[in-house]
Amino acid sequence: SWVQSQPQLKNCRTDANFLLRFLRMQKFKIAESKAMLEKYLEMRAKHPQWFCKLDICIGALSELVLSGYIFVLPRRDREGRRVIFSVARNIDHTRHTNSDAMRAHIITFEALLADEENQVKGFTYIFDCSNLTLAQLSIWSPSEVRKAFTICEKNLPMKHRDINLLMLPFPLRAVFEFCKTLLSEKIKRRFSVHSTLDRLVDKLGTADILPLEYGGTVPLSDMTAMWVQELRSRREVLLGLDHSPLPVTDAKENKKTEEKQNYIWGLFSTYVL
Repeated sequence: SWVQSQPQLKNCRTDANFLLRFLRMQKFKIAESKAMLEKYLEMRAKHPQWFCKLDICIGALSELVLSGYIFVLPRRDREGRRVIFSVARNIDHTRHTNSDAMRAHIITFEALLADEENQVKGFTYIFDCSNLTLAQLSIWSPSEVRKAFTICEKNLPMKHRDINLLMLPFPLRAVFEFCKTLLSEKIKRRFSVHSTLDRLVDKLGTADILPLEYGGTVPLSDMTAMWVQELRSRREVLLGLDHSPLPVTDAKENKKTEEKQNYIWGLFSTYVL
């Protein structure tokens, strides 16, 4: 295939599920899809501390998911999207690093992208920020925050449709405003800050999909356990992502193959439509 023939994409996955992520994200625009794929692989190669060893059997990752720091609700929202839920305060800044936190997010994202329905519909986010402290945010430096936000918006083939912050403490509003400056206007418009749980529920249209502690029917601990089981079921695929490094190639070689790349990508997009 074209991907396998390109030195800079050596060992890249070539299955339709994987390549369609980038085509769908870029509305089947060939050049943009190709560029995003290369940025994704380059991102993984440059930041192995965040993107490698996405193994739910690793203690820190399992602990963060089971605690509710990040997991996925079992039921979809009324738009048919999977809902990524985070109890942000459930990270121990004395034991967990930003690499632990980032890998907990990335293992969640990569597992969700394996489902093509999620690729199409995108994602809803709920971050419970109640009782979150500056000490817990201290694991991140401003430069690392900038890097993480850039990666999540521009290099991951994910449609971030609806982002909800619940009960954000007043002292952290300045941090939130700083983070917003790192995002595109399109993503900024998708943020909602809810001062109460009732306001979040009003937006969702129901509390049924939420954990019991937030007005639903299933305890949070049961939901996190279910998500761990889903991650375990995808363990081999997630670990297989480590076999897609991005070697460095020179600009001359890349330019030489650009015409061929666009041609083959065009054939592929025609095939998958």
